[in-house]
Amino acid sequence: MRTILYTLLIVLTIHAKAQNGKVYQIFNQQEKKVDFDKMIKELAKYDVVLFGEYHNNAINHWLQLQTTKELYKIKGNQLKLGAEMFERHQQTELTNYLEGKITDEEFQKNTKLWSNYKTDYKPLVDFAKEKNLDFVATNVMRKYASYVAKNGLEALDTISNDEKGFIAKLPITIDYDAPGYPEMIKMMGDHAGVKAK
Repeated sequence: MRTILYTLLIVLTIHAKAQNGKVYQIFNQQEKKVDFDKMIKELAKYDVVLFGEYHNNAINHWLQLQTTKELYKIKGNQLKLGAEMFERHQQTELTNYLEGKITDEEFQKNTKLWSNYKTDYKPLVDFAKEKNLDFVATNVMRKYASYVAKNGLEALDTISNDEKGFIAKLPITIDYDAPGYPEMIKMMGDHAGVKAK
């Protein structure tokens, strides 16, 4: 399986590039500028594409949606989506909405959604609904994240077998020295649940 985390640096250009309307710039792993179409051709070669984003940046979400639409033109129904804004236990509600078993209103009422869902995530979910694409709730439930933060990763061994259906298969191995991980831990501070080196 080929996986890529394409580095997307979003540059908000209020003054410098306001004349031509460009509000983002894409860079590859070598920190070279890449245009959108070239990025799509490159991404289409991979089985898994991870899209890093600032959760509250509308430009990120717009670019995420445009990327999805373009990849759909190439991959069709092979394309599967996932988002960390949905926790694993929300999968049934998400799937029911995508399959038309519940209305948008019921979905939003029954599912704890982030405050920017309607503006930033709903267009992606609705695109998946329109195109009959699978959409996976990828995030761990908050209660398990909190439990691990307070008690360590080994604490997951103590939860019931039913609850283990909502988490990754145990044992979970984490490489704390993986590229970018130490920096992420430092950024998260006390929320990380592990100490930065």
